[in-house]
Amino acid sequence: MSDVQKKYIFYIDVFSYCNLRCPTCVVGNKYGDIKVWPRALMEPELLGRILDKALSECEIQQVGLYNWTEPLLHPNLPELIREIKSRDLACVLSSNLNVLRDPIALLAENPDWLRVSLSGYTQAVYEIGHREGNIEDVKQNMRHLAEARTATSARTRLQVYYHRYLHNVAEIAPMQKFATSLGFEFDTCLAQFFPVEKIIDYSEGRVTPEDQKILASFALPLDRALAVTSREQRSQSCSLLDEIVTLDVKGNVMLCCGSSMQSSNVIANFLELPLVELQRRRGQKMLCRSCMKLGIPDYFAATSPLLEEIAAETIERAQRV
Repeated sequence: MSDVQKKYIFYIDVFSYCNLRCPTCVVGNKYGDIKVWPRALMEPELLGRILDKALSECEIQQVGLYNWTEPLLHPNLPELIREIKSRDLACVLSSNLNVLRDPIALLAENPDWLRVSLSGYTQAVYEIGHREGNIEDVKQNMRHLAEARTATSARTRLQVYYHRYLHNVAEIAPMQKFATSLGFEFDTCLAQFFPVEKIIDYSEGRVTPEDQKILASFALPLDRALAVTSREQRSQSCSLLDEIVTLDVKGNVMLCCGSSMQSSNVIANFLELPLVELQRRRGQKMLCRSCMKLGIPDYFAATSPLLEEIAAETIERAQRV
């Protein structure tokens, strides 16, 4: 049985950890038992086998070599990109860019785009959302990437993705000026809370003091966001299940790109079952019911104009205080 008419985005963690401890991420907020996470480096051979099986079962829209972890920590990342590009597939990367080993080798493989996620222009502001990161290292590495793109004639789109909080709005303009001066595209997003389980916990009144602190810094308050998404949720279908397949570093299919790395969210190894069976099993998970009831997929997508209106009101109110 084939799912050949279906199109999927694949997000694949190729390294088993991250060098930062961002408080909105499962690594930084330590959701679940991180000690049980698989420890590995994905080898090019394994990635190739995953891609070949996927191509026999569906259409691949693009392959992202990231989900919860930092891909640029992988010592053989250029080889992994080559596995993807050699199959005429789009390869995308997202990084905190605190580490950049060999920008020439990286961009010589011509990944389609590389996104740099950050949350400030000065260290005092940046380190709130990107804990244990160094913004000056990021800026220097952005310069190196721009130089490498010129040196290799790569067609890679470089982008800064700026996470908007209440405390960092004033630093959007200087970061945008810096990024565009290097040839980076610039976009922003509202800072969000992860994973799905933590959002459900929040909705049921289970919030840690550390969570309260970071939630207070959001331009989009989580309670108001969920009030919108739970009310506007009209469909029982979920783009995180229907359009995206997420794998961990060992090739295990995870419930979705927004759920935690808990063992209960492991479906099966991608190479061991047909994709249609993996998708069937994903759709049977109980966590999805609570997630859909709150409209969490719509919260992650942040496409409702009401969410931006709420954020604008919250920012304006904070600036008046």
